[in-house]
Amino acid sequence: EDEAPAPLARHGRRRLVVAALVVLLALAAGGVLAWFVGRTVSHTVPALAGIEQGEALNMVSEFAWDVTVVEEFSEDVLLGVVIRTDPTTGTSVDEGGALTVVVSKGPAPRVLPDITGATVDEANATLVALGLALQVDQQVFDETVPAGTILSWSVPSQPGLAAGDTVLPGTLVSAVISAGPEPRVVPTLTGLSVADATVLLAALDLVPAQVPDEFSPTVPAGGIARQDPAAGTGLPPGASVTIAVSKGPDLVVVPPLADLTPDQAAQTLVAAGFTVGSISGDTAGVNIGSSVNGVQLAAGQVFPRGTTVDLLFGVPAG
Repeated sequence: EDEAPAPLARHGRRRLVVAALVVLLALAAGGVLAWFVGRTVSHTVPALAGIEQGEALNMVSEFAWDVTVVEEFSEDVLLGVVIRTDPTTGTSVDEGGALTVVVSKGPAPRVLPDITGATVDEANATLVALGLALQVDQQVFDETVPAGTILSWSVPSQPGLAAGDTVLPGTLVSAVISAGPEPRVVPTLTGLSVADATVLLAALDLVPAQVPDEFSPTVPAGGIARQDPAAGTGLPPGASVTIAVSKGPDLVVVPPLADLTPDQAAQTLVAAGFTVGSISGDTAGVNIGSSVNGVQLAAGQVFPRGTTVDLLFGVPAG
């Protein structure tokens, strides 16, 4: 009869159990809260290369990253387009972490080379290697600079630029090139002496080239009868001009024709350098006379080669 009432003891034990459960639940809830509060949130870096800068930044704006944009020149990526990222695509980055986005500034400026004195081919190769273009704007004669050599150049879009300045790829460079020395106009040499012709050609930096003398029906002996090329032709300095000195007209002697038959007379005239003209009279007879332009001839007379002789045939008087 001294024992405590059993219902009260059970009630006390239940209260202890309930209190212990409350404590356990509180501890569990606190742990979960601490896990949520202390956990790290991360995101995967998307593929941004090839995307325009503004669009790329919008794509990562929700990830709470510390984004830095860096610009650099690129020969392949257009201006304002992402080249790469750091960290690279597919990397996991915590919120608050750093992401560097490298954006293209386009191709790097080119330093203008000095192409003065280069040949057109050399200058073109140099400029093409830099992504620039060459245009031959003008050719001018120059007594000392070889043909095809660049005398001067400029950038039409920015005329004030000089070697060492920078331009964008694709810039056009305009050049003035040498056409070499101005052609010499061959003078008229016909009728001049060799000495006078030589002086005249030397003043033009041309050289006489004398060939064997020739007969000339118009130029007296000793004068230049023929030149090649003709007067008025353009030649480069140092070129040769062929000259032939006149021996005077090519004269031939009238051969004896008396008493020759028509065939004999014609053959004799042609062999002597004459041309047979008209044949008149009795062709069954023999030659009884010959003439040039109506003037009677005698054996031994001299005429220019090719002179036409008319023949008269008949029976000799006697």
